[in-house]
Amino acid sequence: MSKSDTQLTLKKRKQNPDDGELDITPMIDITFLLLAFFVVVSKMDPQQAVDLPRATFGVSVQDKDSVVVIVGKAEGSAENQIFLGRSKDPSIAVTSTDPDAIEEEVAAYIQGELSANPEKDAVMIKAEGNVKVGLVETVRKGIAQAELSESRKLYAGIKEEQQ
Repeated sequence: MSKSDTQLTLKKRKQNPDDGELDITPMIDITFLLLAFFVVVSKMDPQQAVDLPRATFGVSVQDKDSVVVIVGKAEGSAENQIFLGRSKDPSIAVTSTDPDAIEEEVAAYIQGELSANPEKDAVMIKAEGNVKVGLVETVRKGIAQAELSESRKLYAGIKEEQQ
């Protein structure tokens, strides 16, 4: 007998996959399937109202020291309008619907008010809670066109009606 015949050969022990590794592939698959399911099933309604929290801080601005533009609905009206003054009087409402004409009319009003009252140091936009952002932006652009408004501060406030 040779020396090589007498040696025992030991079988190499197979590693069991359960010894230290955990296959999480099925768990990841289930997670993505659930995610896809909830994305497909959930409804996103862009017109749905969202309850925003009330502002708890801010700077107090005096109405009498400012030129005021109001954006909101007049009494008995369904459309939002722009009022060039401190009230919602239909006689001071902007009648144009073209954004460029609105900007020009707002600019002329702001320029006139600041020329007549140089002590006023701010321009204030008061808007109701249901006003579209585009309308407020049109008013802001009109204010920016007025030369005298460059040295004044611009404030925007949105008031939600109490129910």
